[in-house]
Amino acid sequence: MKTDDIRRAYLEFFRSKGHEVVASDSLVPKDDPTLLFTGAGMNQFKERFLGRNVTYKRAASSQKCLRTGDLENVGRTAGHHTFFEMLGNFSFGDYFKKEAIGWAWEFLTQSLKLKPQNLWASVYQDDEEAFGIWKDVIKLPAYKIIRFGAKENFWPSEAPAKGPNGPCGPCSEIFYDWGEKFGCGKPGCTPACECGRFSEVWNLVFTQFDRQPDGALKPLPSKNIDTGMGLERIAAVMQGVRTNFEIDIFRPVVEEIKKASKSRRINMSRVNAIADHIRAVTFTICDGVMPSNEERGYVIRKLIRRCAIYARELDIKPPFAYKLVSAVVEAMKPQYPALVERRDDIAQVVKREEESFLFVLQTQIPKVEEAFKELAHAKGGADLAAAAFDFYDTYGMPYEMLEEMAEKYGLKIDRTAFETLLEKQRELSRAKTKIKSEIFTETFAKKVEALGLKTEFLGYENSHAEAKVVAVLGAGEVILDRTPFYGESGGQVGDWGEIETASGRMEVEDAKRIGDTIVHIGRMERGAIKTGEKAKVRIDDTVRKKIMRNHTATHLLQAALRKVLGDHVHQTGSLVDQDHLRFDFTHMKKMDEREIGRVEELVNDAIKKAIPVTKEIKSIKEAQAEGATALFGEKYGDTVRVVSVSGVSNELCGGTHVDNTGEIGLFKIIRESSTASGVRRIEAVTGAAAEEWMEKQEERAAAQEKSEAAKEEAKKAMALRLKEELAKVDSFVANARAAGSARVVVEKIDGVTMDVLRTLSDAIKAKAGGARTAVVLATDDGAKVSFIVALTEDLSKGKIGANEIAKALAAQVSGSGGGRPDFAQGGGKEPAKLESALKSVLNTLKEKLS
Repeated sequence: MKTDDIRRAYLEFFRSKGHEVVASDSLVPKDDPTLLFTGAGMNQFKERFLGRNVTYKRAASSQKCLRTGDLENVGRTAGHHTFFEMLGNFSFGDYFKKEAIGWAWEFLTQSLKLKPQNLWASVYQDDEEAFGIWKDVIKLPAYKIIRFGAKENFWPSEAPAKGPNGPCGPCSEIFYDWGEKFGCGKPGCTPACECGRFSEVWNLVFTQFDRQPDGALKPLPSKNIDTGMGLERIAAVMQGVRTNFEIDIFRPVVEEIKKASKSRRINMSRVNAIADHIRAVTFTICDGVMPSNEERGYVIRKLIRRCAIYARELDIKPPFAYKLVSAVVEAMKPQYPALVERRDDIAQVVKREEESFLFVLQTQIPKVEEAFKELAHAKGGADLAAAAFDFYDTYGMPYEMLEEMAEKYGLKIDRTAFETLLEKQRELSRAKTKIKSEIFTETFAKKVEALGLKTEFLGYENSHAEAKVVAVLGAGEVILDRTPFYGESGGQVGDWGEIETASGRMEVEDAKRIGDTIVHIGRMERGAIKTGEKAKVRIDDTVRKKIMRNHTATHLLQAALRKVLGDHVHQTGSLVDQDHLRFDFTHMKKMDEREIGRVEELVNDAIKKAIPVTKEIKSIKEAQAEGATALFGEKYGDTVRVVSVSGVSNELCGGTHVDNTGEIGLFKIIRESSTASGVRRIEAVTGAAAEEWMEKQEERAAAQEKSEAAKEEAKKAMALRLKEELAKVDSFVANARAAGSARVVVEKIDGVTMDVLRTLSDAIKAKAGGARTAVVLATDDGAKVSFIVALTEDLSKGKIGANEIAKALAAQVSGSGGGRPDFAQGGGKEPAKLESALKSVLNTLKEKLS
């Protein structure tokens, strides 16, 4: 049975049981700062598990997941993965253990036709209810129902004793028995044995308790079901293969890697790891994550680098991983058609990252060898483990490669010390990205959603309205039953304006959309607004119109970028406010001036044509059939709002827009830059802001031109002045003072530059015709002093050097000076003392040279 068929059969089975079939959420969790990536099917249903926004009681999904906790095991074992799909069925206060267990058994034995004699189950040691259902309802023999402790069969693991606090409960697992010949062969072998005979295929979590701070397990008033079955794992069972890497959706990728390898003995753990990692990379980039050095981007960068190193071990010519993207897309496109459109873009991102890492390897391998060579005397020491971990963590170099390199120098890395450092790093990562003490964190957003309030949005048609205050969360935080204020979402900022009641008035400076609620945020100008009051609400029309212009311009910009740069351009982020717009998009290289100019031209052409902007509510299927552009990684409901500019742009968007492109006015790109590998950013302004920016640029250009002209005139004037002073060289030499057998030229020349002084000193020394000569030339501009000191070669090797003379002169004019024995220069802040300082230097030279 093919993997796609298993997925389809699962979802249809639970649809027949009254479940809402919900599309997979993005790998990047939306509005959940507690997670780095979506790692379980239940993540997108957190709010429903807490009794909030429950629009359906039963759900089923096939969720894209990404986990990196067991990265070192990926490829080595039959079933560890970074990217995988989790089949899940969920109940939010509806059915419980009997139905969950019964339907799981029914699906496995009737839909998938697995033989009951090949199935075992486990339950939590104290869960008599689940044990009874398996034994008395399912009729599974008691010896095939294994009791496990809280570590194996409770969610979260060991929660009764160790926490965290919050929803938790026992679980029951279903195992597939491959048969005696695949295991240890012992007569009493059960799923408790780790010999490999049994594969866990399904985990049923019965969320029935709320763990209290004192450790007590308080029964939940509304019990939930959360199940998870790894699609790849059940596919391996159905296809009769012992590892997930042999199933139909993995096989083409694995075969491509093996075919490319020139190694005599192919290391299959490396082949499998590459196949796994490139799937993870492909899906994550498709969901908008680009390689970088931070958080999600760092994970993707690390996976690509591991692919590159493993390919190197397999004797595959780099770069290579990017060539596998097509194989992944072909295998997964029936369920994820969006991959097809992004295929070339994803491949280019991977290739560029591989090429970048190849350069890193070329520079880091010599550094590793140098570090290990220096540590050769500290065999197995902590310093060696720390150095190895630094290269592992910072540059993504695998442990095995570092271990092999260490062996060349007779070293052995202390694996325990290395693992300790790795665990510390994992703890830091968990602290940043995981829930710390409670399973469901009560953030401000969660508190707002817990109120269960729904705000009717009137802002598409109205700029003012009468409303009722339904909640006041604090000073400057108000919720109304209806409002014209747009709540920040989709990259568009919230509206400004005012709310006024009989008891108070608030200047609204922001509005946030949290679920179905819009929270108005601002500062009180008078009194206090109270719950239950009637309110007059008005948005700032001027601010709103500026935002609308920028938002519609963003749509025109994306259309123009795709036309100029290609269809690989996709939005990865945006910001639309009253001052400007910012648009992040996929593109591998910096845009040149011609491309930027062409994009501007296309946008301004659409504006000049004054095209009507339509906004319509349509079914998602109808919008997709019409080719409406959607934001990758974004989930949409059954109905969507489509914003269209005929012949130019057609996008799914809930933001506010102008009615006609002519309202936008001038469009001007003010900056193009990079935000991450393969992601560019354009910042632009529209309307009056664009005109003002253009005027400022013209003023700057005029000022620059004027400045350049002034510099040129000054340069010409100084060249003329140099010519005049060079004509005086004969008189400078003639007026030189005798100092023993040497001559000293000391002159103050007003209004010249240091370059002129240097040129004059060279001319004076040349005129002296080889005679022993010291030259001291100075100038001042009324605010500061500049001077040079030059000695002929014979004098510079004598009793005094030019650098000493410069320091002495500088000290007398409150400055500094220095240089070589034959030439030095300096300056000072007291021009009034220059005349006396020059006389003093002349006397010093006479004394030293006589």
